Amino acid sequence: MTLSRATLLPALRPADWETRHGLSDDGFCDTVATISLSRELCATFVCGGADVSYRGLGELDLSAHRAWELAAGNLVARAQTPEGIRVLTRPCSGGLQVAMPGAPATSWLAHPHTLTILDEHLAHLLGGPVVWWTPSAERLVALPREAGFPDTGTLVECRHGFPAPVSERTPVTSPA
Repeated sequence: MTLSRATLLPALRPADWETRHGLSDDGFCDTVATISLSRELCATFVCGGADVSYRGLGELDLSAHRAWELAAGNLVARAQTPEGIRVLTRPCSGGLQVAMPGAPATSWLAHPHTLTILDEHLAHLLGGPVVWWTPSAERLVALPREAGFPDTGTLVECRHGFPAPVSERTPVTSPA
């Protein structure tokens, strides 16, 4: 497995993914490099389909934070066209299924910069705040925040620029 800065991408994972998944498959069989995004979610790194370890990042002369920034830049570069960032959508389950050129669309949720780009664009298309439904690691659907939610898969929302599991809205009474 050859590691390369140009092919390094982020991946959105549950926070306990590392303990369930085991060791990296980047040739080092070491702890997978992670960045915590919330109590429930983290970002990991993939390169050519292999999960990358801290030692693998060291071989690329990258800290985890620098790798995270580089990986987000790689996502944007892969989707860049002369007209802007290409976002592919189609109707699905009361929302819009999203696909991004060059990487799984779910990877765009693994960094605040790319999440904000996607969240703002889909909020514009759907006419309000969105919730991100990931029925699988490769599939991403933007749903209107006010709609009902599916019972399966993971539901994520953008909170202060970071992905976080969807929380139930707490009713707030207005002052009399």
